[in-house]
Amino acid sequence: MLHYEFDWSILAQPQFLGLIEDGVLRTFALALVSGAASFVLGCALAVARLWPSPLVRWPATALAEVVRNLPSLFWILFFYFVLPELLPQAMGEMLHEWPGYAFAAGAMGLALDNGTYLSDVLRNGMLKIPKGQREAAASCGLSNWQECFWILCPQSLRAMMPAIVNRMVHNFKNTSLCIAIALPELTWAIQQIESLTFKGLEVTAAATLIYSVGSLLIAFLLSRIFIGKSRQERHEGEEEQVVHG
Repeated sequence: MLHYEFDWSILAQPQFLGLIEDGVLRTFALALVSGAASFVLGCALAVARLWPSPLVRWPATALAEVVRNLPSLFWILFFYFVLPELLPQAMGEMLHEWPGYAFAAGAMGLALDNGTYLSDVLRNGMLKIPKGQREAAASCGLSNWQECFWILCPQSLRAMMPAIVNRMVHNFKNTSLCIAIALPELTWAIQQIESLTFKGLEVTAAATLIYSVGSLLIAFLLSRIFIGKSRQERHEGEEEQVVHG
């Protein structure tokens, strides 16, 4: 039986600690950028998939179906390797030479993938809103965009917040896929340390702890933001009732 000697001190060595710190910062930055972009994309796609005109609804539905039926890694590789080749040669070469393009490609791939899933979540939330509210909005003279912005989106966000939080946590974990394009995020840093020290258990345990804490932190922050907003809206509603009463 092989005897494995643990050496947790490698995690505190400056060169390895620096790799981990850079990886953690880049992972959270990637999750933040791609998460924000995916939320905007998800809202836009959800609205488009419920739009009365088939000229808007059908392309949005087709895009969502295509993206959801391909692996998340595919879109990261697509933006990094394929997109520059589809652009004019000068622009493609500029992207290849840009030091930050790996981060941008990873963020775009994650945003597109997560955004389509968020569009499903938000669309389902919008469909649960009573039809009478939409008819009331129309009778008040609201346009389709105003109806979506003031009636559908706020209520669907409240109804589907747990599912939205789950998708954002999933997006955070999916940042590890960017190791495929050599983006020096946390998983890449852990792999580099393991290849240099052959201490896979220690660095894997550290990565597990960081990803677990990060996921819980994201879920906690998003939940607190939602709870705080709900309490504020409820308090404002009670004040209105007191004033009008």
